[in-house]
Amino acid sequence: MSISHYVSLHTESAKRAAGYFFRQPIATLLILAMLAIAMTLPLTLYLGVQSSQTVLSKLSETPKITVYLETNSTETDVDTLKKMFSEDKRVKQAQFVSKDDGLEEMKAALDSQDIVSMLDENPLPDSFIITPASSTPDTIAALKTDVEQFPMVASSQMDSEWMKTLYQVNELVQKVFWFLAITLSLAFVLVAHNTIRLQILTHKEEIEITKLLGAPSSFVRRPFLYQAAWQSLLSAAISLGLATWVMKTSQPLVTQIFEPYGIHLTWRSFTPQEMAIVLAGVCALGILGSWLASTQHLFSFKAKKN
Repeated sequence: MSISHYVSLHTESAKRAAGYFFRQPIATLLILAMLAIAMTLPLTLYLGVQSSQTVLSKLSETPKITVYLETNSTETDVDTLKKMFSEDKRVKQAQFVSKDDGLEEMKAALDSQDIVSMLDENPLPDSFIITPASSTPDTIAALKTDVEQFPMVASSQMDSEWMKTLYQVNELVQKVFWFLAITLSLAFVLVAHNTIRLQILTHKEEIEITKLLGAPSSFVRRPFLYQAAWQSLLSAAISLGLATWVMKTSQPLVTQIFEPYGIHLTWRSFTPQEMAIVLAGVCALGILGSWLASTQHLFSFKAKKN
C-alpha cells in the first residue's frame, strides 16, 4: 500500500466521522456536554492545586522559630547553641538577637522611651530566630520540639497552625483530584465504548456486508476510531474553556477571602503544553473506548460466521 493511498484512507475516514456530527447534531451536543461537564471538575481542581502550590512555595520561608534562652544564660551558652544550630542540617539559618537588641526593637515598636525607662533592668532574654531548611509542617514541628531540649533554652514560639492547615487542605485536594481523574478517565472510556457500540449497531448490516466482501478489520474499525477522536477533542476543548471560565469568575471571591490574611492567591490558566497534554490524553481515552467496542463487535461477527 502506497503512502498516498494510506493517507487518503485515513482522510476519508476522518471526513466520514466528522459528517456524523452534522447528521445528528442534537445527540452530538448532548454527548459533548455530558463529557465536557464531567471533565471540567478535575481540570478545575488541577488549576486550583497548581495555583495553591505557587502560594505555598512563596510561604516556604515564612515560618520561623523564635527560641528564648534562660535569663541567666552566658556568652558560653550562646556560643554552644550557635554551634549546635550550625551542625543541625534541619536549620537553614540561626540569627542571634541579644537582649539589648530586643529591648531596642521594643522601644521602636512602642514608640515611647518613658515606659522602657521605668524598668529597673532589661526583662528580655537572649534569643535565636531559626529559619528551618524544610517548609514541611511536620519537619518544622519536630525541629521546634528538639530545640526546646537544647541547654539553656527556656521556650520556643512559632505560629504555624495556619500553614499546616493550608498544606493539609492542599494534600486533600490533590488526592481528590487524582481520584476524580482516574475514575472519570475510566468513565470516559466506558462512555466512548457505549457511544461507538450504538453507532456500530446502527451500521451492523453495512459492516457485515463489508466484511463478507473481504474488507479487513482495520477498514471497518477506522471510521469509528476517528469518530471517537473528534468527539474526544471537542469535549476536551469545551471542558478546558469551562474550567478557565470557572477560575476567572471565582477569582474576585477568592481574593476577598484570602486577602485579609495576607495571602495573594491568583488562579492561573492552562499553559499551551498542558492543553496539548489534556487534548492528547482525552483523545487517547476516546480512541481506546472505540477500539474496544469495534473489536468486540468484529470478534462476535467472526464467531457467528464460524
